[in-house]
Amino acid sequence: MPADLVVRLRRTVDDGRVTARALLVETAAAMAGVPPATVTVEHTATGAPVLRGVATGWHTSVSHTRGLVAVAVSRHGPVGVDVEALRPLPAVALSRRWFAPEDTDWLHGRPAQRRGVDFLALWTGKEAVAKLHGTGLRGGRLLRWRTAPPAPPAWRPTVDAPGVLVTHRELPGHVLAVAHAWPGRPRPAVGR
Repeated sequence: MPADLVVRLRRTVDDGRVTARALLVETAAAMAGVPPATVTVEHTATGAPVLRGVATGWHTSVSHTRGLVAVAVSRHGPVGVDVEALRPLPAVALSRRWFAPEDTDWLHGRPAQRRGVDFLALWTGKEAVAKLHGTGLRGGRLLRWRTAPPAPPAWRPTVDAPGVLVTHRELPGHVLAVAHAWPGRPRPAVGR
């Protein structure tokens, strides 16, 4: 049975756009069992990718950061993917600006050497949920969703959004999050 949700990563040395498009086409074609020439990519007015050809109607999301591209393709419902390169950053200060207080409290309680990674895991999870809704992070309203696990150490699927599953992965030098709608579950309303 073919996979209904596929997430693929590819290293890149460019800005990632050309690599992302190629990887998206390859992934959708492989899921359909057809040559890549039968899949095309268009973009919405906001720049979100839309699959055409044999993959018309499938859901997709793309993310690229320094050195890595991530694509997600789903046959069954909306999907969002985000990847960020690990780098030094003022995690707690950024959390206070962008996240709900309980996220910041959780982050502040993490070991100092983990805060940057954990901040980026929160950020990518929220970005992936925003992409699933097709809104991006306009106005930051989706950043207020609580996505921190209730207790360390596990990054497990958690988000205050019924019908949405968010998973996180730490990769060498990067953090990845994927959000997808569970089949048969209602998609949550935007702006909760």
